[in-house]
Amino acid sequence: MDLKETLKYYKINSIWHFTDLSNLASIKKNGLLSLYSLTKNNINVSCYGADELSHYLDRKKGLDKYIHLSLIKEHPMQYLKTKQGIIQNPIWLEIDTSVLFENESGCCSQIANASSSICYMIEKLSKIIDLDNLINNKNCKYEIKKAQLLVANKIEYTKVKAIHYG
Repeated sequence: MDLKETLKYYKINSIWHFTDLSNLASIKKNGLLSLYSLTKNNINVSCYGADELSHYLDRKKGLDKYIHLSLIKEHPMQYLKTKQGIIQNPIWLEIDTSVLFENESGCCSQIANASSSICYMIEKLSKIIDLDNLINNKNCKYEIKKAQLLVANKIEYTKVKAIHYG
């Protein structure tokens, strides 16, 4: 299946990005930006979901040029960062899947900057990520929920379909 067929088959109409509410004004103004773009343009981020080690690993693997997204709204990193108090007012941005076709995009079956991870072009989505389990099984394994999508550089705010609080 190609990407459009895969999204249609699994009824994936949205992809997700979590952040802190304190970042929303900047996202509305500048769009959702990669770490590289934020740094290059000196854009202040009130609250990163990632720590310095994660940023270092992103830079080391060239993933700082990508926005990290999830196929589901229950990504384990959001739970962990909220529990740790790093993100105090979590929100989920529901994003139109069209962004996967507009910018260079990729996918990974786990946290993309993990040392053992391999990222693939988005066209390999159905071969890389166990979509049957992830989409259709609410009790799927924790590791499967760590899958990530990557979109290069910027996602325009107009691609945000909704904001979900909590």
